[in-house]
Amino acid sequence: MFNLNELSPSQLKIGQWILHNESSVMISTEQDIAKAVGVSVASVSRFWKAAGFQNLKAYKQQLKEKRDITPAKKILKTVIDLGYRDVQSHHLNRSIHHLQATLDHFQREQFEEAITLIRKASRLFIYAPGPSLSLGELLSYRLRRYGLDVRLIRWMGSEMLEELVHIDESSVVLLFSFGRLLKEGKVLLKHANEAMCKSIVISDQLVMDTPSPFDIFLYADRGEKDEFHSMIAPLFLLENLIVEIGKEEDALVHMEFLGKLRKTYKEDLPR
Repeated sequence: MFNLNELSPSQLKIGQWILHNESSVMISTEQDIAKAVGVSVASVSRFWKAAGFQNLKAYKQQLKEKRDITPAKKILKTVIDLGYRDVQSHHLNRSIHHLQATLDHFQREQFEEAITLIRKASRLFIYAPGPSLSLGELLSYRLRRYGLDVRLIRWMGSEMLEELVHIDESSVVLLFSFGRLLKEGKVLLKHANEAMCKSIVISDQLVMDTPSPFDIFLYADRGEKDEFHSMIAPLFLLENLIVEIGKEEDALVHMEFLGKLRKTYKEDLPR
């Protein structure tokens, strides 16, 4: 949105913070930004013209317009960007970029803690709205084969409360938040805190503005806001999570039992 290379060291510091905290900027004053970055309010005021904006209000307006992009416009932009280049080559290059960005922000400790939480959970509740539904179904399918008690929350609105009554401190909540955290996701995090159960968030946003805290954060890059969003990186992250969880002895026992069941009923239920 603005060229960081043309800014002074102080302005660069402000610009980097803004780019990584867009959600917070929308509700921030210049005083809030100055305090967060550790600079003077005057420095923040001078920053806007250096970055090509009249003031903070003008930046917020452009940021709002950037966010008001329909799925059709995203696909159109991607097609335009292709030009006369080979489609498969372009897609491969973008996929590599998404994977590299995900690895650049990969936090081993958070990843391993997520594995531990899921393994120890009495019940795992997965909330995967919209485009993340297929990921939620894959995760649920794979983990159930390990003998884990998994529930994929499919309810929306007040019907979601039917699932919330089963969450307790021995449960773990895992939710996908791509683009923005929906109201159901906010309620789920709030309830998880009240029930004193652990929560894991998988998101394509490096900085999340949530009304309730969460325990584990895993980042998966899906591209810029104004282009077609890829699921390559989220799937890569998820499959690594599944493989690591499956290394536990109990998981292998359940897989072996599944194999025996297949042999027992292969004539009745052929694959």
